[in-house]
Amino acid sequence: MFILSNCIQLVKKDLRLEWRQKSAISAIFVYVISTTFVLFFAFKGSIEPKTWISLFWIISLFSATSAAAQSFQKEGNSQFYYLRNICSPIELIVSKCITNTFLLLILSIVTFSVMTLFFGTQIENTKLYFVAIMGASIGLSILFTLLSAITSRTQNLVLISILGFPLVIPMLQLVVKLSLLTGINEGFGKDKLIAIGSIFTLDLIIFILSLILFPYLWRD
Repeated sequence: MFILSNCIQLVKKDLRLEWRQKSAISAIFVYVISTTFVLFFAFKGSIEPKTWISLFWIISLFSATSAAAQSFQKEGNSQFYYLRNICSPIELIVSKCITNTFLLLILSIVTFSVMTLFFGTQIENTKLYFVAIMGASIGLSILFTLLSAITSRTQNLVLISILGFPLVIPMLQLVVKLSLLTGINEGFGKDKLIAIGSIFTLDLIIFILSLILFPYLWRD
């Protein structure tokens, strides 16, 4: 319970910080709206469902990279040592993952809403699509949070691209596969349940690896 209480306090701290420093999130919102607006003119307001899904995940990926990859870049050396004294590495990484998952869910919902506004609803099974969004938000937030921790200690931002690209491919393959299944029929069939299970299993694996690896970065 003590760990949970500390995580909640750290999440509140991060959310307050994000609310005060609105520049990063505002820039991402502008990116989502402007990119969708450009696509609207490029495709003249009419695209196929597969193209809609592909564009959605492209925009979401870059939004996730911009949002979650800055998690530890905002922590200066003085704040890093302060946090090191008041919380454990497990509490810090869990709180960062929760915060980034929340932010990515909001960004994904905004992206979905903006694309629906410009291109109309191209998704038949909306509930299943939001399950894919949930799984992707969890996985991408954990992955880029860990990568942000690594790059913050090495001071080499290029590592996010080098390490992130091969690691993010399996997640994108699974969420795109599940997204394409939203147009087959309503409900949750065998193929859809397998895809959902694969996504959340991958999320769990990434989360466990983060819990194992982050304490080594913390003690560095």
